[in-house]
Amino acid sequence: MHKRIFSMLLVMILAFSSVQIEAAGLVNDMMTDLSREAQHFYDTQVAMANMTVSRPAEDAYVVAYVDQSGKTLTTQLCRTDWGTWNLGDMKLYDGYTEKTVISGATDWEYVFRVYNPISQALEFMGGNHGSERLNSIVFKEGVTGETFSLEVGESRYVARLVVEENTTIHIPKVDYLDFANVKRVYTIVGGTVNLDCEVSFIRDIKMSLSYTAMAPVNKDFSRYCFLGNEGYVITEAKGAASKKYLGNMPVTFCRLSGDDPSASVEVGIYNEKDMTDNFSNRDKTFIWDMSEEFNKVYFSKYDMSNLTKITAGTVWDFGTYWKVKIQ
Repeated sequence: MHKRIFSMLLVMILAFSSVQIEAAGLVNDMMTDLSREAQHFYDTQVAMANMTVSRPAEDAYVVAYVDQSGKTLTTQLCRTDWGTWNLGDMKLYDGYTEKTVISGATDWEYVFRVYNPISQALEFMGGNHGSERLNSIVFKEGVTGETFSLEVGESRYVARLVVEENTTIHIPKVDYLDFANVKRVYTIVGGTVNLDCEVSFIRDIKMSLSYTAMAPVNKDFSRYCFLGNEGYVITEAKGAASKKYLGNMPVTFCRLSGDDPSASVEVGIYNEKDMTDNFSNRDKTFIWDMSEEFNKVYFSKYDMSNLTKITAGTVWDFGTYWKVKIQ
């Protein structure tokens, strides 16, 4: 990948050297791609942190990281009623109070709105919306590659946690109408969570409004929202909600902060082609002032204006990161 990008960069510089302004713009785009690749490689293959992973209950793993200030950040993986493991709460403990930064009560991962041939209606499937079957899951110490499992009450040290999960999404209540296999790879290091997904379609389907990444962030840490370098929105304060969708801009990341200065959040994606259809729909990337407690970031692939056919054999590559910076 890196060789291909560098080769393309060199060709562009040579080919457009006589048109310096246009060449500069193209080079900047390529450097942005290189920066993303480098960030992803560092976060998933190089970064390490002193962490403890524990299993406080049968349906939960918790990763705990203590930063230099002594504050503790925890990230949950929770087993759903239908068997898959999804991201749960991310919480900050400063020695006095525990604060939920990102909530597991609603989606972090993808969700697809698919035409159901049984009900003849469009329905949300996958992620926190169910209709997804667990095929396998493996927990790894990401630095050594050692696989492990924990009994309830057990814990262990990890420098980088990698969780590899394989699932199948199907039409609701009809297991034999499978339409996509998903390989999820979670990488957790300190306050950073990466999720890389390969979505392989095994049946033709029709899809509309769909989201490939989300972030339900406590308003204490998300009221002030920078949408990439394109714009800035402010939501209602905690205790109120406008219920409005704000921003709708073609950006690959959002930086969020709030009235509580103890933490800030950045959420972003790596592959806008597969994750947003190159921002071709009207929703793009937006903030939903969803409740009195939380704002939610969405990266949108399709909106409700069209029904798109996805053919068997199609493969999508998703890459999402969530970063909590402790102040």
